[in-house]
Amino acid sequence: MKISSERQRVSNALLYFYNYLSRGYSYTKYMIIDGRKIAEEIIHELMSRPKPSRFFGAVLVGDDPASLNFLKQKEKVAKELGIEFRLYRLSSGITTDELRREIARLAGAKTCGGFIVQLPLPEKINMHYALNAIPKEKDVDMLSESALGGFYSGRHKIVPPSVGTVEEIVRQENLNLRELSAVLVGAGFLIGKPVGFWLQNRVAELTVFDEHAKHLREKLKNADLVVSGAGVPNLFSADDLKDGAVVIDFGFNNIGGKICGDFNVSGVKGSSFAKATAGRQESRVKFTPTPGGTGPILVAKLFENFYALNSSKQI
Repeated sequence: MKISSERQRVSNALLYFYNYLSRGYSYTKYMIIDGRKIAEEIIHELMSRPKPSRFFGAVLVGDDPASLNFLKQKEKVAKELGIEFRLYRLSSGITTDELRREIARLAGAKTCGGFIVQLPLPEKINMHYALNAIPKEKDVDMLSESALGGFYSGRHKIVPPSVGTVEEIVRQENLNLRELSAVLVGAGFLIGKPVGFWLQNRVAELTVFDEHAKHLREKLKNADLVVSGAGVPNLFSADDLKDGAVVIDFGFNNIGGKICGDFNVSGVKGSSFAKATAGRQESRVKFTPTPGGTGPILVAKLFENFYALNSSKQI
């Protein structure tokens, strides 16, 4: 009686499993690219180098909570590396000319080895004019025209952190860019333009789309690599991608207090992860999650640039 009962339970379980499969469900093979782990490796490698003696300076205009949080992450890494981190908080009422003078004064200090201006700036500020006050040799974010000019002409010893992040992920994932078709979503100042420039002579094919492009999702189907910096929450999902695609997501969006990227992990066909697994064919999509994806790598690359710019300048 006991044996018969046990057999029945096993039989019921197998029947349930068979019915589950017959409905066309399977586990979707989402493979996460762990940005935190990659960042830790970069920071660990920096610890083996001679430590720059100059300080890392940052300006925050106003009191935007998200910006302050980003700066705290950078300060945390600086402490791990034993680098002095100085944060200068300025009033949101400051003018463009006043901000430019402050940046030039603070970044111009002989003991300053690297300087950043936390974005975004208040709308009334001429962002590019202010950023151009950062000396090229201290612009670790590479946002000034002189630093970017050096990058675009191939005459700079560092690359923008966004480019460094893509390059690092490509290396970690052993991607042969020459054989890949890449799609870049968004051509903005921070992500799209520098990453697009870096990719254009390295991949087999590069297509750049604005986030408002018609039938964007259909056009992603043939992409081996998707880099997105559109800043549009849940812009596309695994349903829009080919098997084996790699997604590098720079999107950072706050929806009702929940942080998400441009890539919708839960899928477009339902709100739950389970519904996204519909279909008999396994989907093997690798992606950087948000948070915990490109963000930590960006910060690590910022400090990698800091070390590179100070490699021969000890005081």
